[in-house]
Amino acid sequence: MELIDTAQDPPAADPVRIGLALGGGAVRGAAHIGVLSVLDKAGLVPAVIAGCSAGALVGALYAAGMSALDISALARSLAWKRLVRPSITGRSLFETSRLGAFLDKTLDGRDFADLPLPFAAVACELTTARRVVLDAGPVASAILASSAIPGVFPPVERDGMLLVDGSLVDMVPAALARGMGADIVVAVDVSGPLPRRPPRTMVQIMVAVSALQPGVAELLARDADLVLTPDVDAYAFWELSRMSEFEQAGQAAAEESLPLLQALVQVSEARAAWTRRTARPAP
Repeated sequence: MELIDTAQDPPAADPVRIGLALGGGAVRGAAHIGVLSVLDKAGLVPAVIAGCSAGALVGALYAAGMSALDISALARSLAWKRLVRPSITGRSLFETSRLGAFLDKTLDGRDFADLPLPFAAVACELTTARRVVLDAGPVASAILASSAIPGVFPPVERDGMLLVDGSLVDMVPAALARGMGADIVVAVDVSGPLPRRPPRTMVQIMVAVSALQPGVAELLARDADLVLTPDVDAYAFWELSRMSEFEQAGQAAAEESLPLLQALVQVSEARAAWTRRTARPAP
């Protein structure tokens, strides 16, 4: 009599979920575009993205379906002086209503639920200093809230809260990316040290201060599996003319770390396969 093996193969493993945590850093956030371009080329597309400030802007555009190349072209083509105008309200130096309208148009008026890729942003509630996770409702206003540097840009009123730059409470939201279901968290920290040329104007000083959150490295060592720190300290947070250099710095950091990230993915896949093979059948 021929014996028939009735044992079933274990179910196929779900793909390893890479979570990307993109930190704040004003114009230095262009480095995130370089990181995304390298991950795209390597086929390591993130499953979830968490962003803060500049990282919220880049992350939201990517989560909406724009490629790194598209985001780069958009950033270079923006007429920032037309989108961000001097304020007459006294709440900030600049007002961002035009920028908000532009972002809403670029994102086709999407809410978070409409994004092809799960995305969340962090902001700070101004009256309580509470960290607020934004993952529902209009995406454009969430970007403005997450990047509203106090004094430079106005607070954003949303859901009964007064929100400002998330860099004040969570510079690189790695723990948030983990909570969104990431198996591997890649954090990109572009806050870096202060630029070699010190800030001289009021705006430059305020932008620099927004990036002075102590203990970021220690938090990322705990919350992330891989931390990228692009070499961005040669130029200042506010130098729009250096966007290409910031992108190249992000690309270089991602390319250098690519073998390690690929190894982390392989280990995660092997661990999942081992768990499936050794799992005891339910009684």
